[in-house]
Amino acid sequence: MSNWKHGVPKVAFVSGGGSGIGLNLTRALLADGASVAIFDLKVEDALLNELRSLCKGNARVERYLVDITDPKAVENAMDDAAATLGAPEFAINCAGILRTALFTEMSYEMFDQSMRVNLYGSRNFAAGVLKHMRPGGHLALIASLAGMCGSYTHGAYATSKFGVVGLAEVLRTELKPKGIDVSVVCPGEIQTPMLVEERRVGSRVTEIVNEFAGVLPVEVAVQGILDGLRKRTFMITPGFKAKLTRYLARSHTGLFRWIVDQKVAKALKEVQ
Repeated sequence: MSNWKHGVPKVAFVSGGGSGIGLNLTRALLADGASVAIFDLKVEDALLNELRSLCKGNARVERYLVDITDPKAVENAMDDAAATLGAPEFAINCAGILRTALFTEMSYEMFDQSMRVNLYGSRNFAAGVLKHMRPGGHLALIASLAGMCGSYTHGAYATSKFGVVGLAEVLRTELKPKGIDVSVVCPGEIQTPMLVEERRVGSRVTEIVNEFAGVLPVEVAVQGILDGLRKRTFMITPGFKAKLTRYLARSHTGLFRWIVDQKVAKALKEVQ
């Protein structure tokens, strides 16, 4: 049994639970004996059946097909989930997208979509969850290292993730007196389908610059995230290189920017 600080949650809400980090966290929660409500655009029947086979005792898995950018739809789905499974003791927003381009080549639509999914989606998730979460609960939002340091071609992504970190800071302050803990997860790059697609269509310069923080296998990243969540750590960054990047970006900004500038200059020469 995993060592959750306040005991294993009986009911957990996970957005983006149909793939990537969200799916791996869902599996871990089920292994600990929790019931899980998954909120996602798509969750295939075969995957749902697989997850249900992992349930222990009276635990359950339910799916709610919803667009995280639709506040009313998210609220209604969470109302249904709370009525079916009970109030969430733990909830984590993993829904997100990564769209990259040089800012001067980025369409308004690309920027807007990143904000609506990553930032407004975090807002919608938190608002829906907090209607039902009681004292002792734990709310977590997935942000990114890009939420603390801008990287090449991350104009939309970093802006949205900086917003998620800011939202989490405010929620931590406001919810602590109510007995609800908040975490914000700020990982570097993780080997997920989202990163595979970014490598396919994105900038080689971005890939070279981001090597500084490293790339973690999803299983390793999820284990590091879980370790932080179980302790109810506020800011969670799995992996040594990513932790070092976060430290430099926050505590030695001048040095960090110099390192980034050097890597960008070198990468631009390499790809020419």
